[in-house]
Amino acid sequence: MRSWAKQLAGTALVLVFALAVGGLVMVLRAQQGSLAATMAAAHIRAVSPPDGATNVPLSGEIRADYVSRPANDPAIKLEPPAGVTLDNPHWDGTTFVIDDHGLRANSLYHVELDQDDWSGKGEHKQIKVRWSFRTGTGQPVTPTPTPTPAVPTITASPSVQPTASGPLIWYRGPSNDLHGLDWTGTQIKSLSLGSVMPAPDGLLLWRRPNTSDATDSVYDADGKSVGSVPADPTMMWADDGRTFCGVAKTSTGSYDLEILRINGPRVRVGTIGITPGTNQVPVLGACSILTGRAVVIGQSSGYTWSVTMISLSDGSVLYQHNYPNPLARLVASHDGQYIAEQYGSNTSGGPATLVRQLPSGTTVGQFSGIVVQGFSWDGSLVVGYTSGDLSVQEAQVMRYHTHEIVWHQCTCPHPHGLFALPQPGGSKVAVVAITDDGLHVLFTIVDANGTSKSVPVAAQSLPLF
Repeated sequence: MRSWAKQLAGTALVLVFALAVGGLVMVLRAQQGSLAATMAAAHIRAVSPPDGATNVPLSGEIRADYVSRPANDPAIKLEPPAGVTLDNPHWDGTTFVIDDHGLRANSLYHVELDQDDWSGKGEHKQIKVRWSFRTGTGQPVTPTPTPTPAVPTITASPSVQPTASGPLIWYRGPSNDLHGLDWTGTQIKSLSLGSVMPAPDGLLLWRRPNTSDATDSVYDADGKSVGSVPADPTMMWADDGRTFCGVAKTSTGSYDLEILRINGPRVRVGTIGITPGTNQVPVLGACSILTGRAVVIGQSSGYTWSVTMISLSDGSVLYQHNYPNPLARLVASHDGQYIAEQYGSNTSGGPATLVRQLPSGTTVGQFSGIVVQGFSWDGSLVVGYTSGDLSVQEAQVMRYHTHEIVWHQCTCPHPHGLFALPQPGGSKVAVVAITDDGLHVLFTIVDANGTSKSVPVAAQSLPLF
C-alpha cells in the first residue's frame, strides 16, 4: 500500500512539474504504435532512407517529408553514433534534410527523429519517430555514361535495318489507321496494319498473331516485313528496339528469363526467383540491352510483392527486394536504373511514392499525390496524374528530386486514361490524356524545360505506347 502511495505521489509531482513548464508533455514512440502511426502524428509523409532499406551509402542524407513545415525543426540522431557526423540541417520546401557521414559498411542503424510541436502554450506534444536501415559495402555504384550492349551475342539480326531516320511516335486513329509522328509532332508516316506494338524508338512494329502458337511478325516503319520472332504472350520490347525479353514457365513450375531476337532463336538467360508459397507471377518491368539488365516484378492479386534486377549476360541477381506490405504498383525506367514504388493511398496527400536507383537500392526521390505512369529516358522526370478529386485531376511531368512540376494539364471533365512515352536518348516525353469517357484526346509533347507542343488528333485516337 505504501509502495502504491509513493508511486502515486511521484506521478503527481511529474504532472505538477509538466504543467508548470507550460502543459502536459505527450511523447509518442514507435514502440507504442506502428511507424506509420508515429509518422502520421508528426505529420510526416515519408522518410529517407525508408524503414528497412538496404545498401544505403556510407555518406548521404536523411530526409523527412512533412505535410507542412512544423513550428520547430526536428532533432535527428543515429544509433550507434560512433564515427557518425550529422551536419548541415536545412529545409528543402517541406522536407527536412540533414547530411550524414562516417557510417560503417554492412551495419544496421536506427534513426530517431524527435519532433517538438509545442507552440509555447497549451499541450506540449513531443513525438519520436524511429526507423532502421542497413548500409551497403561502401563501394560506389557509378552509372555508365555511354552504355554498351552487355549481350552482343544475342542482339537482333543485323539484317533488320530501320527505314526511318529518327525515332517515331505512333497512334491509331478512329478509322483504325496508324499515324507516325516525329518528336516535333509532325506526321511523317501512315500505315494500315492490324494490332501492333512499336519498339521504344518506333522504328519497328511488332504484330501479335491471332493464335498463341503462331509466330509474331515484325515490320519496319513503311509497313514492310523484316522478319519474325517467336510468339510469347509475356514478352516486351528491349530498349535497343531490336530485341525482346520474355518469361517462360518451365515444366517444374519455375520461370526462366529469356531473350528473343528477330529471325533468331530464344536464348535462356537464367531462372527467375519467386518467393515460394506466395502465388506470385513474374511480370517484366524493364528489358535493357543498353545496360544488360532486366527488372522483373513479382505480382499476385494485382499487387507487387517483390522486384528483382537480373543481369542479361549471366542471369545473376543484381538486386532483389521483397515487400511484406505489397505495393499498389511499381514502374521502372527503360533501363531499370530507376523504379517508382507506389504505396496505397493515405489520408494526408494521396499515394506515397519512393524512387530508388538500382542496383544500389538507394532512395533518390520521395513524393505523394501523383500516380506514376512512366519516366523520362534519363530517369530524371516522372509522368503521372494527380490523385483525389477527379474534377480537378491533372496530368503532370515532375522533376522528382526537387518536386518541381515541369508541366501540368487538367484532364477534366472526366479523366479516362493517361499514357506516357519517353523520347529515346532525348529529354522529351509524349503524354496522351484521354478524357470525358474517351470522347476527347489530349496529345502533348513535353520537354524537360517545360516547353510543350499540343498535337491535334481526332477524337477516339489511341496511343500505341
